[in-house]
Amino acid sequence: MAFKIIEKQPQQIVSIRVVGPYHETIPKGFDQLSSLYTQYQIPGKDWLALYWDNPETNPPAELRADVSLSVADDYVLPPELSDHLQLQVIPAGLYAVYHTRVSDDDYAKAWGELYNQHLPQSGYRPTEGACYEVYLNDGRADGYFDIDIYQSVEKDQ
Repeated sequence: MAFKIIEKQPQQIVSIRVVGPYHETIPKGFDQLSSLYTQYQIPGKDWLALYWDNPETNPPAELRADVSLSVADDYVLPPELSDHLQLQVIPAGLYAVYHTRVSDDDYAKAWGELYNQHLPQSGYRPTEGACYEVYLNDGRADGYFDIDIYQSVEKDQ
C-alpha cells in the first residue's frame, strides 16, 4: 500500500471521547456519532478516530480515543450538541500517511507496518502529536476498511 510524507493544513473536527479497550469503545462511539450526525444533520465529511494512548504500553481500561467527523473551518457547534460533542482542531504540520486495507479488524497489523517498516525507512520519526485513522469506505458493509493512517512526524536528526 502507499506511504508518503505530507505537509497538512489544520482540520476542524467534532468528536466524542471514548475510554477503554479500543476494539470495544470505538465502534460504540461511532454508533453514537452516526446517530447524532443523522439526527442533527451535521455537515460532516470524513470519519476519523484519533488515538491518544499506545495500546502496547497503556492498560486497556485507560485507552483514550476521539471518534470524529471532519467539519468546515467555520462550523459552529450548536448549543444542543455541546453536551455530546467536542469541537477541536487537528494541528497543521508534517505527517506520515499510510494508505492500507484492514481485514478481520486487524488494525494492529496496519499500525505495526507503519511504525516498524515504513517510518524507519523514511528518515522521519513520530512526534508527540496527532495520530489518527481516516476511514475511506463503509467497512461494516464492505467487510474491510480502506484507511489512511496519519502520524505527526519530524525529520530524523
